[in-house]
Amino acid sequence: MRRWQSVPLPLRRRALPRAGQVHLWLTDLDELPLEAGPSGLTRKERVLKRRIQQRFVLRLLLGSYLGLPGKDVQVIQSDRNDKPRLGGVHEDSGLSFNVSHSDRWLAIGLVRDQEVGVDIEAEREMRRAGDLARRYFSGPDCERIDQLDEPERSSCFLNQWTAREALVKAVGCGLAGSLGKIELDCEPTEIRQLPEDWPQAWQLLKPDWPAGLLGHLAIPTGQDLDLSCYWLQTSKG
Repeated sequence: MRRWQSVPLPLRRRALPRAGQVHLWLTDLDELPLEAGPSGLTRKERVLKRRIQQRFVLRLLLGSYLGLPGKDVQVIQSDRNDKPRLGGVHEDSGLSFNVSHSDRWLAIGLVRDQEVGVDIEAEREMRRAGDLARRYFSGPDCERIDQLDEPERSSCFLNQWTAREALVKAVGCGLAGSLGKIELDCEPTEIRQLPEDWPQAWQLLKPDWPAGLLGHLAIPTGQDLDLSCYWLQTSKG
């Protein structure tokens, strides 16, 4: 597994990923020195603050690759199910990205001239892991999860969930209609079957996440890959 390279703020200009390169960024939003958004403690206020933090970090990071201030980066999304992408003068830059967040963690995958999907989840006990697996997963995968005891049952479910989410986000299709058509091995997480109408073959990467975090990257198959993992250090401590 690749080690995480610590990168402090302020971000310097960065070269765009080369063909076959995947840049994965992770940051702890609780350490972000950004006093923006509501300061209340209601769930709605906390969610809004997280979204502001996420947009700030995403634009800051994209700006470092594009050579402009984060506030000038244009990110567009046609509808809720459409993948966010670059707009404006950088729409044809070839830089693609995908974002996932869970609790205080934010992960961003970046590639060039291809697609990428990323999904993370904070590791925790899922009281309805079996029920959720039966609702969204294929039969063999449900049976495997049902046979496990805690905490292995929740860990296996979240592991399988993030792999599926990463694949669906990479393809850019609807979640509900695709999850049940994906079949995966559990340890290690490898693809057994994908929906027949997907346009190309895909592969999963499972980086060496920090303790308490699970997740996957999904990218097209067909070329040698170079995965670089960066930890965006947003505090001085």
